[in-house]
Amino acid sequence: MALLEIEYLEKGYGAEGGARPVLSVDRFSLEAGEQVAVMGPSGCGKTTFLHLVAGIVPASRGRIQVGDTVVSELGEAARDRYRARTVGYVFQSFHLMRDFSCIENVELGMSFGAQVDRSFAKSLLMRVGLGDRLEYRASQLSVGQQQRVAVARALANRPKLVLADEPTGSLDEVASEQVVALLRELCEENGASLLLVSHDRSVVDGFSRREDFRSLNKALAGTEGGAR
Repeated sequence: MALLEIEYLEKGYGAEGGARPVLSVDRFSLEAGEQVAVMGPSGCGKTTFLHLVAGIVPASRGRIQVGDTVVSELGEAARDRYRARTVGYVFQSFHLMRDFSCIENVELGMSFGAQVDRSFAKSLLMRVGLGDRLEYRASQLSVGQQQRVAVARALANRPKLVLADEPTGSLDEVASEQVVALLRELCEENGASLLLVSHDRSVVDGFSRREDFRSLNKALAGTEGGAR
């Protein structure tokens, strides 16, 4: 059963009606519990695609449905509620509060959802290998440790869908492998679907389902540029 279904999705910027789409995806789907990696270089629209699925930005045209929610029909406030309830997001630049502790950063993610569960937050941080750094501020952590906090925070509200935007972009090869393995294991343990985008072929090749976003994004046809 499909958790995510996309039909004729477009995003354009500029004057209403005159903007050329920077993203145009005819169809894409993701099954409940499925893990998919999308490959593409910088500038092909991968981040824009995730932002649309997460409801961070509205679609110009088309349909995005996650479970029973038609995300593309929601207003801004409703998209915020949908994202807090349904989506976990691992941002490329982490987006941690540097003066907050590890556990406070995870609890902050929970505060946008139903409730703050310190016990679950602690268990997630222990699961990503930071059980001995619960009270360390984010600014005191290595880059790899910060990414682990970001992974734990993405699972904090037990989301149905986890979106990961270049989650290994700031990590070395060993740390990259560890973070992706943890992310995949945590999604499987919590029954979440995973949609990961990356320019790193070594990351993408570890997934049984792989997509080339340059083929998915029809807006790239005949252009040299693209979107983020």
